[in-house]
Amino acid sequence: MQISQYYGVNFKDLSDLFKFKQTALLVFTGIMSYAEAANPPRLDIALLVFLSMFLCVAGTTGINMVLDADIDAKMFRTKHRPIPTERIGRKEAALMSLALLILGLAVGFMVNIYVSLAGFLGFLIDIILYTVLLKKKNPISVVFGGFAGGMPALGGWAAATGSFGLGGVVLMLVVAVWSSLHIWTLAIKYVDDYRNAGIPMLPVVIGEKKASIFSIGVALIVASIAIYSMIFGLVSPFGLLISFVPLALAIVYLVKGLITGEYHEYAFKAFKFVNMFMGIYFLAVFLT
Repeated sequence: MQISQYYGVNFKDLSDLFKFKQTALLVFTGIMSYAEAANPPRLDIALLVFLSMFLCVAGTTGINMVLDADIDAKMFRTKHRPIPTERIGRKEAALMSLALLILGLAVGFMVNIYVSLAGFLGFLIDIILYTVLLKKKNPISVVFGGFAGGMPALGGWAAATGSFGLGGVVLMLVVAVWSSLHIWTLAIKYVDDYRNAGIPMLPVVIGEKKASIFSIGVALIVASIAIYSMIFGLVSPFGLLISFVPLALAIVYLVKGLITGEYHEYAFKAFKFVNMFMGIYFLAVFLT
């Protein structure tokens, strides 16, 4: 019997609560950012950075899930998550998430204060600014919330350099702007879910067509920041070119959705390539 099952919670429930796949992608950006800035990277520091970021991102995600449980219960895509289905209680989820966050901040402090600060800023932006203040009121809330997703990249850079340098800010901006593209392409697919839950996501407010056009614009902004990162020396021209392949395909699918009017289908295809871009781009950063 697994330890988690002994306490009435299985691994899948924990994976769903802390969104392990999404968490892993954000932690990956942080580790790659550290490896890029460190000369040379140290295994002990890299492990601490990994642990701190994983705990902070997972803890923040769990708290977000607690606060959004009522919304999740109204949406087809999310109604089977652990809290709405009562596989995990709100109190238990909150306590676990808070414990992970605090532990992650403490581990980050073992590297330096900036790593811990990046984790704390990610929590403040995601929970206070995005989830509590903006998500239910503002259609561009994800633009602000996206900066939480960029904090691991900023923290990874700081782990190597001891400060939030320009290189870390550039990598953070790539993730922050990408986050809007990531969420809006998914929201176009599930626009009815957000509408039924009363969340003023961009496609709900301005429609799927205009949201697709906005998404193409955001993709071009992501590409522009990525090009600047090449000029800054963070990624090689070849690595950038390879990472642009899935981003270009995402744009192609969004345009195809505009042409055919089948916004839901093609936005979801674009969403998959948008995620692929982020992994390839940061791998290219590491290999530079």
